[in-house]
Amino acid sequence: MSGYIAFTKKEFTENIRNYRSLIMLVLFIFFGVSSPLLAKFSPQLVAAFAINIDITFAEPTALDAWAQFYKNISTLGLSLTIILFSSCLSSEYAKGTLTIMLTKGLSRKAVIMSKFSAAATITTISYWLSFGIAYGYTVHLWPDVELPHVVFAAFPVWVTVLLYLCILMLGCVLFRQAFTSILFLLVATVVMSLLGMASQFEAISPSFLVSKNVDLLSNTVTINQFAIPAITSIIISALLLILSIVTFRKKQL
Repeated sequence: MSGYIAFTKKEFTENIRNYRSLIMLVLFIFFGVSSPLLAKFSPQLVAAFAINIDITFAEPTALDAWAQFYKNISTLGLSLTIILFSSCLSSEYAKGTLTIMLTKGLSRKAVIMSKFSAAATITTISYWLSFGIAYGYTVHLWPDVELPHVVFAAFPVWVTVLLYLCILMLGCVLFRQAFTSILFLLVATVVMSLLGMASQFEAISPSFLVSKNVDLLSNTVTINQFAIPAITSIIISALLLILSIVTFRKKQL
């Protein structure tokens, strides 16, 4: 346990020194600020630049703001997270620091759990801070609008992001190159998406969490429909972490 705590502190310190945590915070804060503003004022911006062209836009709504927010998080935000943490083990391989620490008694399980804990904590703080900012701006811009399940709709995306981190962690264990780890995650994402499109798997697939969470705000789907996909995602995440630990124990450094 002491090894895990010490190595986790080292991970947080390293993420601060290499500006990884700062980049995450700044970009996610940007998403929180820009998504409601973009949804609210994009019609005026487009109209201002559309000279001599008559364009009619529907009145922006709070639902548009949240759709924009989750689109940004699930595309640019998730991509950034993957890129930043894809080198969490490859950099250790390159510097040879893992071999030194493991010979001094650090367990391989502690390495994986520390890496994941740091990545999950930084991502979680960045995500929920971004959500809080987006929530504040949306309420300010649409003060008379009340959407159902606004807070709950954020949890499926968060669970999915943690699942992707677990997939990435296994990829980092299996492959020494950061690019290969990202490719591994992309393949896994495609497989999950394809399974999610099949009618027999749609209701239990992890991809349901990010494809339907905005529909909660319009009462198109119910909260109960997210229970099984969420449980499935949590179980898969736990199994992936266990597999990462088992594989790393057998891996030659």
